[in-house]
Amino acid sequence: MNLNYSKSLGLIAVLYFTVGVNAQVTDSLKEKKIEEVVVIGYGSVKKKNATSAIENIKADVFENRPIYNVGQALQGNAAGVNVIQNSGKPGQSLNVKIRGNNSISSGVNPLYVVDGIQTNDISGINPDDIVDLTILKDATSAAIYGINGSSGVVIITTKRAKNDKPQLNFNAYWGVSKAANNVDVLNPEQYRALMNEINPAYVATIDYPRYAGINTDWRSEVFRTGFDQNYNVNYSFGDEKLRTYTALGYQGIDGIVDPSRFDRVSAKINLDSKIASWLKVHASLNYINTKLKNTNDNAAGARAGVILSTLTTPTFMPAYANQLKVRETDADGNYIDGYKDGQFAMNPFTAGWENPVAFQYRGLDNTNTHRFLSNLGLDVNLLKNLVWKPSVSLDVIDSVNDKFIDPFRSVYGRQERGTGSQTFNLFQDFNFENTLNYTIKSDAHDLNLLGGFQLHERNVQGQYYWGNRFPQDLREFVYELSENPNEIFRKEILRELSYFGRALYTLNGKYTVMGVFRYNGSSALADNKKWGFFPGVSASWNVANEDFLADSKVISELKIRGGWGKTGNASGIPPYAHYNLERLNQAGENGSWSTHQWSSDIGWEVTTDTNFGLDLGFANNRIKLTADVYKRTTDDLIMPIKMGQIGNILRNVGSMENKGLELTLNTINFKREDFTWNTNFNISFNKSNINSLAYMPNIDRVGIEGMGDLVRFSAGQPIGAFYGYQMEGVDPQTGNIIYADIDGDGVKNTGLNGDIFDVGDRTFIGDPNPDFTFGFNNNFTYKNWYMDVLFTGSYGNDIYNASRFELELMNDFKNQSTVVLDRWTTAGQITNVPRANSSSAMAISDRFIEDGSFIKLKAATLGYNFNNPFKGLNKLNVYVTGQNLVTWTDYSGFDPEVNAFATTNGVLGIDYGTYPQVRTVILGLKANF
Repeated sequence: MNLNYSKSLGLIAVLYFTVGVNAQVTDSLKEKKIEEVVVIGYGSVKKKNATSAIENIKADVFENRPIYNVGQALQGNAAGVNVIQNSGKPGQSLNVKIRGNNSISSGVNPLYVVDGIQTNDISGINPDDIVDLTILKDATSAAIYGINGSSGVVIITTKRAKNDKPQLNFNAYWGVSKAANNVDVLNPEQYRALMNEINPAYVATIDYPRYAGINTDWRSEVFRTGFDQNYNVNYSFGDEKLRTYTALGYQGIDGIVDPSRFDRVSAKINLDSKIASWLKVHASLNYINTKLKNTNDNAAGARAGVILSTLTTPTFMPAYANQLKVRETDADGNYIDGYKDGQFAMNPFTAGWENPVAFQYRGLDNTNTHRFLSNLGLDVNLLKNLVWKPSVSLDVIDSVNDKFIDPFRSVYGRQERGTGSQTFNLFQDFNFENTLNYTIKSDAHDLNLLGGFQLHERNVQGQYYWGNRFPQDLREFVYELSENPNEIFRKEILRELSYFGRALYTLNGKYTVMGVFRYNGSSALADNKKWGFFPGVSASWNVANEDFLADSKVISELKIRGGWGKTGNASGIPPYAHYNLERLNQAGENGSWSTHQWSSDIGWEVTTDTNFGLDLGFANNRIKLTADVYKRTTDDLIMPIKMGQIGNILRNVGSMENKGLELTLNTINFKREDFTWNTNFNISFNKSNINSLAYMPNIDRVGIEGMGDLVRFSAGQPIGAFYGYQMEGVDPQTGNIIYADIDGDGVKNTGLNGDIFDVGDRTFIGDPNPDFTFGFNNNFTYKNWYMDVLFTGSYGNDIYNASRFELELMNDFKNQSTVVLDRWTTAGQITNVPRANSSSAMAISDRFIEDGSFIKLKAATLGYNFNNPFKGLNKLNVYVTGQNLVTWTDYSGFDPEVNAFATTNGVLGIDYGTYPQVRTVILGLKANF
């Protein structure tokens, strides 16, 4: 946005203090204090005694939103947690980062602990089963989880039965979705004029009789109204001896671009049993089935990207062959391929570059996943204050992906005579844990000691079947019918063993100190580097409990916290790296091979984390402020490097750091008998920097076809920085782009007349990392009415709009954005858009760098509660919710919340035909019996 840094902060401050901080405290001293408890690793602690950076999110802040992923529940609700919804496609993963990336090649997603089950995959967890989420943000809280907690930990607590009468709950919602924004392209007359400038032969093709009178609206052909539906029922019952919670849920989402669809069926049982006064049993069993139908996006039109193809396919072409005005036949009068009924119309310029409808329907890409998560644990009171807690958990993910392009309908399918694959993957995560917990409490002393060990084993099995040359009438992949079958099998085992401990001591309710450690071993590491020791220590001073503040009518909470710790990460290492194997991957029917060297000299990535925090409350905590400042340095970064012709070799090669500031302000603005208004505002500042890289000074990623690499990792630069040429303008005399001569050698970067772009003039041209992100949530209640409003935002991040390579280069037959109406056409013209068909445009430059800052009305809910509407129904809640309602941004694409290369670690902020975000309106109800 066209706002400088200080003005943006001022705008947010004015917004908050105008709307949120007008706290009425006239009756604040009448509020009753409620002592909060927060969940930490393998236990809990009174919040007033917590020494680390911990944040808790209750389910009521997201339960009325149409979300399918737990990551969406975190978005905008926690300082230091940046969540990017990579696209609007149903069922797609989200990028969740706690205090930035702390690695370049290893895993950077947080660890999720669901009822004691540790996992990095929460894609199928039903948000309706969640009670709250606790985020462990610094090393002093997360170190106890060792290798898995290096990127932060999210502890998910699900619903359990209580000791009261049986309760039946039902909720459902139904919603419709539309694309939240649009990108304008040329109309037929504007397109014809442009083609005449690029190549007059294109105009002759447009005038073929077979296209007479055709004007296809590709948006109406491709985009549709999406539909959401969600149903959940749970029943809980029990007494002191046995409590049972059962739940069954279904969610279905039809995306706005066919065939994208997400279906989830979930079933859950939580059991709690008191066998004896000294023995308790806890069990959790989850079954999740997800089905995902994919629409290909994040790709150019030439690579079957549906979104970009929708924008760039000329309107004079039809979708289907039978819509052509003239259809070619053979000598016998039969339609030839490309003109037959049931086939897609061919592109007359390049036959294989098909229209978006062909990319949608020429085949299938479906994934079906069955998942079982189970946990069984005991609480055994060995002595008065000594509890032994053994537990075992199993996470099994069994998935199959089917892809097929049939041999009849599309040009590519006919060329391959059909092509497809079937991939089976089986993941089994087994965890066995034992802990001993000892507590001593008195008036002055509160001591808790925890010790334990964990055994983790991961088994991965995969089977991949690929083939082409199928019978013409086949519409699904049948391996046995391929004339050219191929198959690949794999099996991997990873083992980890850990010992951990924690000591937590509080004196007089004022002074608390905590020490943790994890001694972690991984089978993937080199023989002499398998083990790592990761300690942490933290302390807090509860100043509000000192005598000089005990009677304060203003300050109700004042606590100072500080901590230091280390965590390890090795999740980017193949399971058999320690064998120094050379792996050969066959690719394609011609047997081309790529070589990878797995090094045996790999050790831990180690992150050192320092955190200082302040918790401050006023007027009996009607106003609460939490502030944290941190610095995280990761050494021995694991990266694949190239050495001559050897290929990629894994090495510990460098160092990076993240440092930042987090602020959270919670206020009870009004609290009367009929009306309440609560506000949460959080803002996070994070700055990343690569300190050093060994062996290779630069590491480049994300190659754009025909353009080179877009992202460069280099010492002294932020992670994921964009790299290319600096555009200085368009030459008024020639219409060609002028690039900055960075190295001062006088070489012109025109790309004309065979001249090669001067690579010495490339430089860093953009930073995808935001200066800050924020969330602003307001909750209102008036009698039985309630309203929740959530704003989210990001400032200072650049987006590389690579979609504009397709929409503004003007170098072939593709339709273009209306931006090209300002292209250079005559000598002396002043414009920033070059002439048509200029080779000077064929370079990665800051021409397509855009400001990705935004403020988004992420969700708004209005609801009404009916109390005891009729016998047997205790409560009925009816509500309407809107999501992604308004976005304020200067970004020209569909939505600034993009991440086309989400699977490439350390890369963010690139838009390359990304599936648009959707605006959703839903109607929901909840019933409690």
